[in-house]
Amino acid sequence: MCRKYHIFWALAPFMAILLAGGEPKKIIVFDTIDCAIKSSVVSKAVCQLYSRTEFTVFLTVGEKKQADKVYGACEVNIYLKRQKKITRINNLRLDFCQLKKQSESPSLLGMYYLAIRRSIVGFPKKCPFKKNTTYGINRLHFDSQEVPQYLPEANYSFRGKIYANDELGLEIKVTGGYFEVANDAAYRKPLL
Repeated sequence: MCRKYHIFWALAPFMAILLAGGEPKKIIVFDTIDCAIKSSVVSKAVCQLYSRTEFTVFLTVGEKKQADKVYGACEVNIYLKRQKKITRINNLRLDFCQLKKQSESPSLLGMYYLAIRRSIVGFPKKCPFKKNTTYGINRLHFDSQEVPQYLPEANYSFRGKIYANDELGLEIKVTGGYFEVANDAAYRKPLL
């Protein structure tokens, strides 16, 4: 009889975690987002955090001419917890003209394509992107099932440059982290 009570009290913390929000899982969190228009290829841009796990980017192609070639060049700096070393990933290239044609691949780049494809608004099936038209990525987020759980916890900074017709049009900077949380409901609440 005494043994049953010991087992109950030993398992109580685990039961509390399960009742509070389930098993701990790793999620990607966004702290800041900033956009800067770099040329007349983009006439307007709006970037904002919807919640700590979702962000939105809308841009309007300029009035001069349509964009026959649209791609992004990205770099990511990863700051692992408890380490001073910075891991840099340079020259990740995302082709927005071929976005809907990309196959599913079990890789980090495939994870980005999947999240972007799920969030796009008004994108054409293939180029050109029409002039004076607004395109967007609405509430981009990464599902915890898509994010490799073996990756270590880290902070990161992301810098993406969007090119249209080989001319830099927009620069996006995002900071955040990759953390393990027991309950992600607080992170998913919309920001005011």
